[in-house]
Amino acid sequence: MKAVLTAMIVVVLTAIYVVGLFLVWDVFNVEKSLDDLMDKDLYAAEYAPDSPTRVDAVFDGKTLTLDEELLIKDYFVYWYAGLGAKKAENISRFYSLQTSFELFDELAFDYETSLAASCPADLSFDECTLTVNVKRRHEVTRSGKIEIDLELSAQMNYNGTRTPGVVRGEKHSFVLITEDKDLRILEHTTDRPSYYFANKGLDRVLSASRLIRSDLNYTFFPKYTASALAMLTEEAASASFDPPSISTYPAAEYEYDRSTAANAAIKGFSSSGAFGEYNENDANFVSRCIFESGIPMDSQGDRYDQWKWYDDEVNTERKKTGCSKSWFDREAFYRYVRDNEGFGMAAVQTASGGGEIGDVLQLMYNGDAVSEFMITGIIADGAGAVKDYLVSNDKYASVSLRTLGCTDIRVLHIVGYNTANI
Repeated sequence: MKAVLTAMIVVVLTAIYVVGLFLVWDVFNVEKSLDDLMDKDLYAAEYAPDSPTRVDAVFDGKTLTLDEELLIKDYFVYWYAGLGAKKAENISRFYSLQTSFELFDELAFDYETSLAASCPADLSFDECTLTVNVKRRHEVTRSGKIEIDLELSAQMNYNGTRTPGVVRGEKHSFVLITEDKDLRILEHTTDRPSYYFANKGLDRVLSASRLIRSDLNYTFFPKYTASALAMLTEEAASASFDPPSISTYPAAEYEYDRSTAANAAIKGFSSSGAFGEYNENDANFVSRCIFESGIPMDSQGDRYDQWKWYDDEVNTERKKTGCSKSWFDREAFYRYVRDNEGFGMAAVQTASGGGEIGDVLQLMYNGDAVSEFMITGIIADGAGAVKDYLVSNDKYASVSLRTLGCTDIRVLHIVGYNTANI
């Protein structure tokens, strides 16, 4: 009897173990973790991106160790090789085991490559050059962590357009750590727009489940990043551009020189000169491009009605008398466009598909403008309907709007300018 009872207990415990194993496999996504571990083992062996895109990278700025430079270089090579082929590469292999930053990086990368693959124009590329400007390297002796801040510049020669895509000084921060004698990425953050919207998408998914990130550990994260990716790609696929809706434009004595403004945005500025930088430097940059086209600064009225950098003399001290908020602040610029009459810029908000080259495009999230660009190219179908824009600002030139990851935009159409109060 005792033997039978023992056998029954063994059977019950075995059943519980098997059921528990399957639950762990499903809920905690152990299969994915094992696949990641297998892929990470490849890091010590010869392994190359599964992409025909050639990516060359050079470093400047502060000096890194050879291992640090190789790790960061390989990370960006995989990233841009994947974008070039519009196919996600395995960047998780460069990460420390079981860090949520790895899973979020995968989400952002999968999201951006899926956007590139669904783009109406062929934005694949066979070659890409990268410049990695290291701004800061700090070794935390107590923890063994290495903090690295850098700015990434890149040029991609798209197959589907004559205009190359350019990245200018995109900010990245890494925290590196040594594990089992191999250097790994522990954390990575960037101001890349697709990261911003992937980040917001994940928070929306967690909020719907009444969770915040601190509630989750590594094993739970894949479930929610997968849900976020599905939601974001579905929203991107359903996004469309509304046709132009403006019947009457504001009065303008002089036309807007669109090509000059757009060329300034694509080329960028090699020197700020009297134009300093603000937190929202994308808006500052766009204002400079508009000014480059010949539209005069507007110093009439009080400072809330103005669009200008200086008074009678150039002012580089950022005083209220020297620069209006509308010059460097996205929402203030929108209010100026909406309210200005008479002297100065004549502009109006238009439908998402009503933009022209030289118009201003703002990325929106929850009613706020989170980034600003100038439209420097239009991708349309045979009937002339807009399917995508190429946009430029201080950090990007001729990049696809769709690949930025934003599905809500505000387009501000610039008509011209007036020199009299009419």
